[in-house]
Amino acid sequence: MLLANICKAQFFGRKSIAVQQGAIFFNEPFLNNKNNANNKTSWVTEVDKNLYISRFSSFNLGFGLGNYKNPDNRFESFQSSNFYRLKFAFVLHLPNVKNCKRCKDLRIVNPYFNIGYNFDILNNTFKAIGNNRVNTNLKIGGGVVVKIMKDVGLIYGLTLNQRLNVDYRTFFQHNVGLLVRLSGLGDSKPQSVSF
Repeated sequence: MLLANICKAQFFGRKSIAVQQGAIFFNEPFLNNKNNANNKTSWVTEVDKNLYISRFSSFNLGFGLGNYKNPDNRFESFQSSNFYRLKFAFVLHLPNVKNCKRCKDLRIVNPYFNIGYNFDILNNTFKAIGNNRVNTNLKIGGGVVVKIMKDVGLIYGLTLNQRLNVDYRTFFQHNVGLLVRLSGLGDSKPQSVSF
């Protein structure tokens, strides 16, 4: 019963901002990316804002800045490309239990599932070979937010991303970061998990 209460009692309020650091991996053998230039890990830093939809769902908007260190085989292995990212996602999560007095101090674990889209605007490295500077990818995954202080949580997320560009490569992105709650639990409206 205690574990059930820990998982269903959402800690985060309606308004929250997350800052995350992501690591992008193109080189896992089972992804079958035959046109990798190298096995280097790429990175991205992202800032996200959560928008409440219902007790069970939210909409996430964000932006980021990163560096692709693993361009495709048309590039030399030392080449990379900085990029700006615009992102959005639909998030499914456990419901908020606003009136659970026994749950007040148990708002600890917030699992979520998400599906979304990233728009990466690359630098002139790709434009120089006649390629489009806008690189898009569909993402699906999930994660967990864990309370570490009254209004702060630790986030871990994993997504499988499918690029929808010339190379169609697949990659994993691991994100770790902090979420800060900007609105309290006493809001008159329902709250939802943010990430």
